[in-house]
Amino acid sequence: MSSPDKFPIQSAIKDNNINLAKQLISENPRSVTAKDEDERTPLHWAVSIDNANLVQFIIDHLPKGTDIDDFVDASGWTPLHINASIGNVEILNLLMHMDPPPDVNLTTNQGTTALHLSISKNHARYVAVLIDEFAASCRVKDKMGYTPLHRAASIGSIGMIAQLLNNSAKGGVNVNAKDRDGWTSLHHALAEGHADAAIYLVDEGGADLSVENDEGKTPVEVAVDEKVAKYFKEHVGEKK
Repeated sequence: MSSPDKFPIQSAIKDNNINLAKQLISENPRSVTAKDEDERTPLHWAVSIDNANLVQFIIDHLPKGTDIDDFVDASGWTPLHINASIGNVEILNLLMHMDPPPDVNLTTNQGTTALHLSISKNHARYVAVLIDEFAASCRVKDKMGYTPLHRAASIGSIGMIAQLLNNSAKGGVNVNAKDRDGWTSLHHALAEGHADAAIYLVDEGGADLSVENDEGKTPVEVAVDEKVAKYFKEHVGEKK
């Protein structure tokens, strides 16, 4: 005989058996906050399968005043962190309108916020909602020293770079902030081959071309592709 499932709700959700999950929660409401071997609650798993209806059902069955910032898994991820990585704005709104709402700037074990995670996955609309509606901080550094701008520059997203730079008017972004290795966002953009994003950082954000990293290298010197470096040097400053 197989041993009984210790976490039947989580298992049902992972198997996408939504009706069973709802039935189990209704039969035993206290189990809705139980953590499995990964320290994940049913809410973690409902968010991870991207099911807004189930997320709302679970929220409705949580004890009054539940703070989901306490729902931290083995990696330090809350349901909000999982959702940020997936980029579902509908679920973001469900989570952020809980009472109390989760801390939008809470960090994982790696020091990443929801904003870091959503930028890395290129969820532009989600990022806009985090910043504009829920006032996510654009200044938090993760354990590598990366700001959200470092992340946006690394993937070459001019749209998200623009969003973050626009936030700098409110004291939100230091375009020349360095990570743990002394790299600025401009270093990252050029190292990853994103010449247009690098040009935007300089022309629109005022990024400093002369800043050296811990190895004494400027942004242009870390460009791995000579064509990228050449294109950047030829076109930077054209708007001025």
